Amino acid sequence: MENKKTVISDTLVITATLGSRETLDRTIKSVISHGGNRVKHILTCPKSKIDGLAKKYPFLEIIPEPEGRKGIYSALNNAIGKYAKNYKYVTFINDDDYWLPDFKKLFSAMDNDEDLDGVYGRTMFMSEEDTIIGEQTSSSRYKAFKALLSKKIVLFTQQSTLIKSELFYTIGGFDESYKLIADSKFWVEAIDLNTKFKYVNVLAAAYTLQEGQLSSDKETQGAEYIKLLNESNFKSVGFSDIVIESFLFRMANISIYLKRYLKL
Repeated sequence: MENKKTVISDTLVITATLGSRETLDRTIKSVISHGGNRVKHILTCPKSKIDGLAKKYPFLEIIPEPEGRKGIYSALNNAIGKYAKNYKYVTFINDDDYWLPDFKKLFSAMDNDEDLDGVYGRTMFMSEEDTIIGEQTSSSRYKAFKALLSKKIVLFTQQSTLIKSELFYTIGGFDESYKLIADSKFWVEAIDLNTKFKYVNVLAAAYTLQEGQLSSDKETQGAEYIKLLNESNFKSVGFSDIVIESFLFRMANISIYLKRYLKL
């Protein structure tokens, strides 16, 4: 009789949700499809939504948001903090986003290099009607994250990332004083720890742009970027660093800029 190889779950995936988006179903299916048995997917939501979600997704573990704390990052800190110690890797994905087939290549990159603390790919931007808006730009120069962010250039987004769980605990999770960009601060802190990241040049996940999502609050987002750039982490970023890294980044992404131009 042929022996079947047992796949051990080594990756924790968290989705914080209010339990009201129809797109959550697509998110869950994408994690199952591209993560398979190696993934433990947990939902965290308001206590009032647990029973309804449990009936719809009996195969998932669903936990309540922490009492007395508000916001997506407090929910993520609570869930990841409790469960990630049992898993080698961890990531999170929002309830209106989903993994693409090439997310598997992020797993492969981590599996093939034990020295890596994290990997990142690129994200596809989608409309509410599920049509392609465009591709995210990125590059392999992950240590340029701070210099690029100083020019409001985002090197990678959380949808297309995978890190070792121990990195989450080393940093202490997300700074809950930020409502929208605590993940950006997390990456800054990670890079300052001299971690080793790897860029995988694939479209690993899709990010749906729609009204009513937190990221559409440009006023709060802008204020938080100013706050982040005034943190002590950015004191070492010089003007020449910003100019050089911005130029190198744009050169590395000429093909994507050209696609955007031709589309327009």
